[in-house]
Amino acid sequence: MPDGIRPSADAEALLHLSGVRKRFGGVVALDGVSFALRAGEVHALVGENGAGKSTLIKILCGIVQRDAGEIELAGAPYDPHAPGDAKSAGIQVVHQEFNLLPYLSVAENICFEDMPRKHFGMVDYTSLYAKARKALDAIGLADVDVRRPVESLGVAHRQLVEIARALMGESRILILDEPTATLTERETQRLFTIIAGLRAKGVAIVFVSHHLQEVFAICDRVTVLRNGASVMTADIAATTPEQLVSNMVGRQLAAAMAAEKTVDTGGKTALSLRNLRHPASPFAEGVSFDLHYGEMLGIAGLVGSGRTELLRSIFAADVAVSGELQREGAPRSYRNPGDAIADGIGFVTEDRKEEGLILSMPIAANVTLASLKDVSRLGLVDKNKESRLTQKLGGEVRLKYGSPRDAASTLSGGNQQKVVLAKWLANKPRVLLLDEPTRGVDVGAKAEIYALLRGLAEQGLALLIVSSELPELITLCDRILVMSKHRIAGEVARKDFSEEHILNLAYKDERRHGQH
Repeated sequence: MPDGIRPSADAEALLHLSGVRKRFGGVVALDGVSFALRAGEVHALVGENGAGKSTLIKILCGIVQRDAGEIELAGAPYDPHAPGDAKSAGIQVVHQEFNLLPYLSVAENICFEDMPRKHFGMVDYTSLYAKARKALDAIGLADVDVRRPVESLGVAHRQLVEIARALMGESRILILDEPTATLTERETQRLFTIIAGLRAKGVAIVFVSHHLQEVFAICDRVTVLRNGASVMTADIAATTPEQLVSNMVGRQLAAAMAAEKTVDTGGKTALSLRNLRHPASPFAEGVSFDLHYGEMLGIAGLVGSGRTELLRSIFAADVAVSGELQREGAPRSYRNPGDAIADGIGFVTEDRKEEGLILSMPIAANVTLASLKDVSRLGLVDKNKESRLTQKLGGEVRLKYGSPRDAASTLSGGNQQKVVLAKWLANKPRVLLLDEPTRGVDVGAKAEIYALLRGLAEQGLALLIVSSELPELITLCDRILVMSKHRIAGEVARKDFSEEHILNLAYKDERRHGQH
């Protein structure tokens, strides 16, 4: 039996799945999933990529059909064979990728499938706008003009227009697939207010997310999928993030994420900064610290505190205006990133899609981007060498892919990040700068990346890690430096780690300078 609580029969369920199975060729996508959804509840569906969430959603909305198992809706058999069947039954899905037509108005998008008509088939725009206005008002979206083209809206408003369209009919069930993926914190809170309102009206909501803090903020119950099976269903109040992670990734990876770390800051000094100042810094003194081999040093701070700029200065992606950088005690003056790379420094950037990868190129070409000299002869890339190196490093970073020739764009976010890591490991760096190393990856890939980074530190690499997730820094690092306004506001030793202590340092410095 999996390490969780199996769903049992639920007399209150509006929607009930029992033993649902689906196979695509030789791949088992769903392996006996059971799931119960009640009216007026927000039910989280969580699991790492490949756990079966997308397949389950497609079955519920009629895109694919199950091979076995039973589904009941309001006590009657439910067997949709097309999306129209699901909509007729009151089940609507808001997908992660928007399904809006950008050149049409908000009203035309909302009413696209049921456009009000006059005689001779002409659109009744008065009725159209009134109908769309009513749909937006129902979810508290009074600030959007229904006549505006959708392309003029921001991402958050497009998301809410999708929800308004989904609720046009007699929707009993709303499935939200990663609804906050592109939203800011404020926009997310607005969405949560709308979700709470729908719950109060009796709408049943399936909330698919890999952000556990959101699951605990808005959901009533949670079901965990792992390897196509439902391994746990529980009331939110009766579980913890640690228990969900354990069920999502299995005990071994969960242990890797939570394992206590042996502090190691006694190695030889790998990198030293002395008053290094980025052009954006308003202060003259810059940043000073030492990073040792075998150490994982975290950089915390609020948005705009200068964390990313610090890494870019070290890597010579941005040129420091003053101060000194030393490698193993010797002064360095990098003119460009090529100099830093040649001196054993790698940089996993914040935005892998823009700066870390060339998505249209093969996985193998991306892996060898920083080490072309090792797979080239007479200026030409040896494809066999390139593939062999990709297979070797792919194994080291636990990369899941089909062929080295597949485009990087075909990979999940977690596997794309592993390609970026493999790219730098191919160059055998001694110092690795990491900016948001697990942003946009699922919990399983996050656990694997944690284990990989710990392994690199144990091999003697010096790691400098910027992350907006304080639990991540607390899990990984030996020390944490807190930045504010491009300066070091404080240093926290591992024995003193706490989110409250780190945030107090960040905000204290912000408040102090704000008073001047």
